[in-house]
Amino acid sequence: MAKSFFRNVTDQITGSSGKTTDAQILQALNHFEDEHLKLQKFKREFDKYTQAILVFDNASFRFFDVIRSLTDPSWSQQQTLDQLCVDIGRTRNEHLQHLNKQIISNINTTFDIFEKMKGHIGEQCRIQHDYDKTRRQYLASMRREEQTKVDRIKNELDHLKSALNLINCELRDDLGKFHLDLQSHNRKTVIELFGIHGNFYKNSHKLCSNFVEKLQGNPSTNSSNNNSNNEKDFEKETQSSTDVSNKKKPDCIPFSQPERTDYKILHEARVIHDYEAENEDELNLVKDEYISVISFYNEENNIRDNGWEYAEKSDGTIGLFPVNFAVRLYDNEKKQ
Repeated sequence: MAKSFFRNVTDQITGSSGKTTDAQILQALNHFEDEHLKLQKFKREFDKYTQAILVFDNASFRFFDVIRSLTDPSWSQQQTLDQLCVDIGRTRNEHLQHLNKQIISNINTTFDIFEKMKGHIGEQCRIQHDYDKTRRQYLASMRREEQTKVDRIKNELDHLKSALNLINCELRDDLGKFHLDLQSHNRKTVIELFGIHGNFYKNSHKLCSNFVEKLQGNPSTNSSNNNSNNEKDFEKETQSSTDVSNKKKPDCIPFSQPERTDYKILHEARVIHDYEAENEDELNLVKDEYISVISFYNEENNIRDNGWEYAEKSDGTIGLFPVNFAVRLYDNEKKQ
């Protein structure tokens, strides 16, 4: 653990009976420990943030259910609304993938830097320990007036003192530079996080705004201004939309459609390995994308081989996947 490591180093350096002191290094080590704990906290909070995005995504789906409750299947903008739901889900997926690629890599690199510095600190600790031990032997020999032994230990003590002074000098410089570099690195991380976070909401807002503009520009959606001509235009537009829908169906089926209410979401999962489907009933998976593990209400539809589960991707595609290719994230609510 980080605490025990730093406490051990501090005990070696702190000025107590029979031990040397270096107040500047001790202060730098305390700062180093605080920064290491801060990085660990940042990793925990980042994990909570990514899981909160998935909860937000579930709330987003509920929002579209609310909107659909006010419409009917013949509404001319129904297909556009379904596509908007898919696009926002895709935006969220891309957002999470970007976060995992950029920030997790950033965190791991920083942990590696800390480990290298801990190795340097550990070397200083070893030399400090050897010096203190030899110094105690030297003082004991002086008291016993063992001149031959005193001379031998004195040479060893001088050698260790030179080595200790050298590594202390290096460590003071290295820790000072380390803290300055870390502050600069943290500032860049904050800027990067705000950029990624802001782009997610910016893109989601843009998608919703475009949809609202389509509604405002479509007179058939304004019920207060309906007349016989508008009704005819609406019927033509509805028929045209239906024809297009019959000719070319969307790639995914919105989860609120009748044929997609025969299952419940068990939990969300993150894909940890790419998988290429070998059969028509299997899903193609990409590492770091998020899927919803599901269970059909009709148990006959849940029949599958051991080690396989059914899941739904963000685009609405449903199929089987090998369970060891994803890790569970959190329990989800049942779909209503």
